[in-house]
Amino acid sequence: MAYKVFVNGLPLNASELNQYLMQQSIPTFVDATARDAAITTPVDGQFAYLTGSNTLVKYDSSAWVDAISIPEPGISEKTADYTIVAGDANSTIIVNSASQETITIADVLSAGQRIDFIQKGAGQILFDPDTGVNLYSAGSNYLSSEQYVGISVVCAASNEYYLIGNLTT
Repeated sequence: MAYKVFVNGLPLNASELNQYLMQQSIPTFVDATARDAAITTPVDGQFAYLTGSNTLVKYDSSAWVDAISIPEPGISEKTADYTIVAGDANSTIIVNSASQETITIADVLSAGQRIDFIQKGAGQILFDPDTGVNLYSAGSNYLSSEQYVGISVVCAASNEYYLIGNLTT
């Protein structure tokens, strides 16, 4: 769909109004009830802003859904060796064990994603790169330093990960 700059003094046809303004704007409503009363036949990809809830919604061919979905950060607990998976992205993993556990860093995250780790138990966390993964840390330290410390693994690019936090040899 094109973009048009309107000029004063020229006629504005209904087709232009529909194509350039109605289909390229985000209507504002107090709530979903007001939106549904005004937009009785929404089309796929149509947006609306609801001021009462400060929410941008879009129509996805069957229902109005949040246009911007921000997943809740997850938290899980591990008590044994573990290899990270894509679903761990942007979450926190608590490692709770009396003995040392190994967290294998597989190439499953996208650039900019991270996972935070907490050593809850007395057992240290050993971070081990999976085959083909480059894992970097200050001083080449890959072991959590003590109970209750936090460590993050950050993906910079495919097969390129950084460890930051309280690490030791």
